[in-house]
Amino acid sequence: MKFKKVLNFLSVFMATFVLSGCAAKAKFDVPQIVNFDKREFEVTSQSGSNLLYISHEKEDYYFTMINSMGTPLARRVLRPNGEFEAVGFLPPNSAYNELFVKILGAIKSNQKEAVIVVNNENFKVRSLDIR
Repeated sequence: MKFKKVLNFLSVFMATFVLSGCAAKAKFDVPQIVNFDKREFEVTSQSGSNLLYISHEKEDYYFTMINSMGTPLARRVLRPNGEFEAVGFLPPNSAYNELFVKILGAIKSNQKEAVIVVNNENFKVRSLDIR
């Protein structure tokens, strides 16, 4: 009987946890940027150095961040309404979403390097584009 109560509690807790994660979508102000095809960045933080690829297709911005081993850390698309959507099965990471929007701001102001702070973590961002 006790086992059933624990199992019931866990199932309700997990369902609430999953649904609250899906419902909590932050909207961002999408910077108006001159169209670009693709951009590449090195993003360095406490956890190491990663590569970020950004592509602009129609009105959407696609972000793919990979670590030094080539493993994807984030694959997201930013829609014109300011909402991020997952691409593939990687879990959402709100810190990466905020970082991606701030990098778009750096692109808009033509910065080649920037230090961006998200959730008290410093990210050093450097453009790898030679164009």
